[in-house]
Amino acid sequence: MEGNLTGSYLVRAGRWAFQEAQKWLPRARDRAELRRHALKLRFWPAHHPQTDEGQLLDLDWSWIKVLPGKRIGELRIHDTIGGCDNLRVIFFVPERRTDLPTLWVLSVLQKK
Repeated sequence: MEGNLTGSYLVRAGRWAFQEAQKWLPRARDRAELRRHALKLRFWPAHHPQTDEGQLLDLDWSWIKVLPGKRIGELRIHDTIGGCDNLRVIFFVPERRTDLPTLWVLSVLQKK
């Protein structure tokens, strides 16, 4: 199943992430664009990267430095969405235990 169009992970967002997204992006079409960027996390490498940052499709990511070893990272969106630029999607990468593990979106924020 790996390597095809469905990706290596199932991406889920908690209610708290939806609430944060709605705070930054009140229009539904802007949140849909943010969702399309967050769904790129489906293609997270099967073999977890050993470096602290890298490229995921057309977006940059990095581990959050104040939480070393917790497997919490940020996906940097460089597009301007709904008047907000420099958006970050905070995500959690679990240990791989099943064929299609879940990757959790924790929050959305605008970094200034």
